Amino acid sequence: MDETTDPRMKFARRLRALQEATGLSIRRLEVESERTPRRRREERLRLKRSTIAGMTSQVRPVRPELANFEVFVDTCLRIAGEKGISLPPELGDRRAWDEAYRELRDQVDRFPHRAAARSLPERSPAVRASLADPGDVPEVKPSLPRRRVLLATSATLAVAAAGVIIPVWLRGSGSRTAGAGPGRSAPHASGGASYSPVGRLLSPPIAQDDPVWSVAAGAVRGELLALVGRADGTVQVWNPVTGRPVSRPLGGHDKPVFSIALSAPMAVSGSVDGTLRVWDLTAGPPTSTRLGHGEPSGGINGVALATVRGRTAAVSASDDRTVRVWDPAAPKLGGRVLGGRLDSEVKSIATGTVKGTAIAVSGSADGTVRLWDLEGGRAPRILGAHETTVGTVAIGAVRDRTLAVSGSEDGVVRIWDLTAAEPAGRTLGDRVRVAVKTIAIGGVNGRTVAVAGSDDGMIRLWDLATGSPYGDGLTGPDTGAEAIAIGQVPGRAVVVSGHWDGTIWTWSL
Repeated sequence: MDETTDPRMKFARRLRALQEATGLSIRRLEVESERTPRRRREERLRLKRSTIAGMTSQVRPVRPELANFEVFVDTCLRIAGEKGISLPPELGDRRAWDEAYRELRDQVDRFPHRAAARSLPERSPAVRASLADPGDVPEVKPSLPRRRVLLATSATLAVAAAGVIIPVWLRGSGSRTAGAGPGRSAPHASGGASYSPVGRLLSPPIAQDDPVWSVAAGAVRGELLALVGRADGTVQVWNPVTGRPVSRPLGGHDKPVFSIALSAPMAVSGSVDGTLRVWDLTAGPPTSTRLGHGEPSGGINGVALATVRGRTAAVSASDDRTVRVWDPAAPKLGGRVLGGRLDSEVKSIATGTVKGTAIAVSGSADGTVRLWDLEGGRAPRILGAHETTVGTVAIGAVRDRTLAVSGSEDGVVRIWDLTAAEPAGRTLGDRVRVAVKTIAIGGVNGRTVAVAGSDDGMIRLWDLATGSPYGDGLTGPDTGAEAIAIGQVPGRAVVVSGHWDGTIWTWSL
């Protein structure tokens, strides 16, 4: 798509410039949009993250609906005024914006042939349901740099221990980092074996304006699987080792799937439609059942799985300001609210154990990080706070310590020692200028590593034992990761990420 031939590209770049000038991440813009008064005494509108991404896409921008356009611009201008940000005339004049939108609408709607965009075909639910097996998922080959094409098309060779077939890109004790000569490997910043930072494209976008919002990874019957949740409400299963889909996109949710948790042989997904679904991963294809009935009243932002008194429980974080515990084995039962309603929306959740007790850590829209006792039912403990929305949290263990890592729209990643008498968050790495969107914790070469994606497109790694960077990060995707998961194959860690441009990427560490 070329700006000189498609007015949508030019308009999207202008919208993106306004968003960046006001310092709003996608998630923050989503939250603030609901607080912006409408122009015609209409009910307030909350922009969806997928809508914002489509309006500002630098690859496949869409012509915004009038209401979405007005709320986008008015929210940015309101925030700029509140923060005292001086905008250039072409970005700060609402009348100029309205005139530009009218011109765009005339060009695109009245003369669509003049603004024809090269985009992926939109697939209706009926067409998607007609895909009978994984092999029917069409392969769309994007234009990639030569190096990425080679990584994405590596042949599957070699046989690893336990009979697992592993492709070339996963073989060996360590991949050379970019710039390292033959037979040599550059060390990590924190020491240890090296890895290749360059990612492998697992899947291009399968439909237009269909971001991948959530990813989970785990072993099912000895096979590493990755589950992804998309903006169209579908869930799909992939094998990140072979690079092939295990299922077609599976329906069940009506709106974007913001979170997935996996604990073989099942998974649980949470959606903006306010529902949770439990998936049987041993069925072919996987089947799902809804948890509960009418609750919660707000969209599900996060879900995690835990073992509570010997039973698997799902823990959800919702826009209705609750954390709830669900029993996947009793899907007709509703979720039990922990600690009552909070002061703001709960945007993220992670589970773990501290000294044998099942716990959860949540992040809220007001920046608060809380510690929950999943067994005793006591009121949550406030660990601390970021300056703004905590959209991602993860939990891992280093020796005898249980650590939580939180990421916020304030661009800060913090680490919390949950085994300490008074857990205090300390900053991990340098503050970035944009929102930290997703964090995963897993084992890499005998170390406990946190992997974080942010709106600047960077994927950063830290060794949690030392707090030092682990290598120089991961490269490949053109857009920031919305979700990251870490899985294991014999002798290797596999990172899988989902992006708002609809792509899925993977790395071998």
